[in-house]
Amino acid sequence: MLLFSGYTEGRDLCTFRTGGQIRYFGEIRKKEDIKDALDFSETAKLPLIAIGEGSNLIFGDGLLNVIVLKMNIKGIETTGKGTDSLDITAGAGVNWDSLVEYTIKAGLSGLEALSAIPGSVGASPVQNIGAYGCEAADTIVSVEVFDRTDGMFKIIPCAECRFGYRDSIFKKEGKGRYIITSVTFRLSKYPPPIPQYPDIIDFFRVKGQSAPSLGEIREAITTIRWSKLPDPATLPNAGSFFKNPVVDAETGRRIKMEYPDARVFPLDESRVKIAAGWLIEKAGYKGLSFGKISVYDKNALILVNNGGANHADLTAARGSISESVMEKFGIILEQEPDEVI
Repeated sequence: MLLFSGYTEGRDLCTFRTGGQIRYFGEIRKKEDIKDALDFSETAKLPLIAIGEGSNLIFGDGLLNVIVLKMNIKGIETTGKGTDSLDITAGAGVNWDSLVEYTIKAGLSGLEALSAIPGSVGASPVQNIGAYGCEAADTIVSVEVFDRTDGMFKIIPCAECRFGYRDSIFKKEGKGRYIITSVTFRLSKYPPPIPQYPDIIDFFRVKGQSAPSLGEIREAITTIRWSKLPDPATLPNAGSFFKNPVVDAETGRRIKMEYPDARVFPLDESRVKIAAGWLIEKAGYKGLSFGKISVYDKNALILVNNGGANHADLTAARGSISESVMEKFGIILEQEPDEVI
């Protein structure tokens, strides 16, 4: 029988370290316990929210009358073999970077560019996590879920997950409906090329390496990431706080003409992506402190909790940044972390 504890501190369940008290908290270690959790939710007449490691999550202040369910299903296994690839299935509660390390030690490529991203495997398809030109969707074969509408476990193929930039069916129309229990990835048996990003290219150019190993690529990416991003274990944060906005090509051309250093990336003939961190920096917020909340001095895309911040402090900082970017560039910033308020 799945047991729930009452009045758990929300700040202990997210890496931003803010939030009031959660009315009930439970932990899922085997997928069969999900039905018990839903029965409890129905009896308590409270909404149920499934979470991972809380690295992309913000809790509101005060008493939150919700049931938070931490997905802690472990296990990694090979579930399919091909001539050039292997399928690996990992439980939703497996730490993401531990999975990346596991695949690299097995000589499998496909996840190395996503090294050092905080969070769990179960969260990876929700946000369609990505870095250095790669996304989780590039390797996901399928996602196993519990469908709350009919009480059945189901396999959703990659093509039906509706993956987009930091987006998926699990974040939109399937939000609240599906509880992710495991994810299956298809990984290559062949060594990968060096990710074509300036920082990584320069890293190996300095070392004089043209064909680094999987482990060396992982080491490079981990080193570069932690040189720019704060470790949430020592400086609480939720990673990238804003999505890189996608705008029409004409807006991108206008900004590029006015600011030649603008970080604008073409997506297709009609759309471009603009680095949100660059927009925030140009609006004058990089390194700026709002008291208990600051914009990280090495990366303007990151908001950090200096200690003792609450949701109201975060809301004020977020509003000031968004309003300034809108006033200066006419672009709306969209928050990346989910909120429970």
